Amino acid sequence: MPEALSGISFVLALLFYGAASALFFLDVARNRTRLPSAADFAGFGAGPHHHHHHHDPAARPSSAAAPASRHAPLLLGLGALGHATYVTLASFVARVCPVHSMHFMLSVASLFAIGVYLVARRRFRIDALGLLIGPLGLAFLLGTFFLGKPHAEPKLSPLFIAAHVMANLLGIALFLLAGASAALYLVQEKRLKQKRHVERMGSLPPLDTLDRAVHRFLSAGFPLLTLGIITGTYWAHRLEMGNTEEVMRAIFGYATWLLIALVLLLRAAAGWRGRRAAYGTIAGLACAAAVLVIYLVRPAVGLGG
Repeated sequence: MPEALSGISFVLALLFYGAASALFFLDVARNRTRLPSAADFAGFGAGPHHHHHHHDPAARPSSAAAPASRHAPLLLGLGALGHATYVTLASFVARVCPVHSMHFMLSVASLFAIGVYLVARRRFRIDALGLLIGPLGLAFLLGTFFLGKPHAEPKLSPLFIAAHVMANLLGIALFLLAGASAALYLVQEKRLKQKRHVERMGSLPPLDTLDRAVHRFLSAGFPLLTLGIITGTYWAHRLEMGNTEEVMRAIFGYATWLLIALVLLLRAAAGWRGRRAAYGTIAGLACAAAVLVIYLVRPAVGLGG
């Protein structure tokens, strides 16, 4: 009975987390959410004569975002409820003590993070952080699911392996294009600051064009990398063995995902564009390159995150 309930709670949490993550991504990709600015906090104590500074439509979440913004946190909360149920039941089914398991501890940490987010999101206007919270909860849920299997790894479906590999390769390819666009942006910006003549600019595109290219390549590559991270949790149990290569791949893989997510989130929610977005993109690309280097030095089966 506990095993059946554990499986049901896992499937429900998986579906709710996936739906919530998709809605959060759509909100951020459409620039419909934002993080609080200094003006927001100043506005709490401002008098009536200051109110005219806060009527800029671009500074508030669009009313068109209301449906997704309403349903995404609800789905996230339902996913966390299923996640908590699964972790509790799985600790008995798999006979794994949560205190001695890294992935169970990460699951509990993600549940605490989701709880704080759901409580604080309205007061501090941090809806956009759902872009990070949702997929992390999903990844830690899957990591816990694949943990504690006493039998040998079953033979994986070619479709599963192909989806995992292609998602990572296509995601990294798009990040390479985003990194190249970011590098060109920095070069073009430096030329403009040095006040060089237009005829000496070569054939580099305008700054706005390069900035939009960075954003579009990242927006296209982020869901693919998220899919790679999620499918890579199948090999999560290897991290419990303390293998250095597996741990380093996981660290750089999650760092890549986190940096790209932050670039997208801060662009949509806090208006970060141009040079700051370019530097963040290049930093994320450097982490992705580190993952590839580890693979080339000591190849292993699967990305594992």
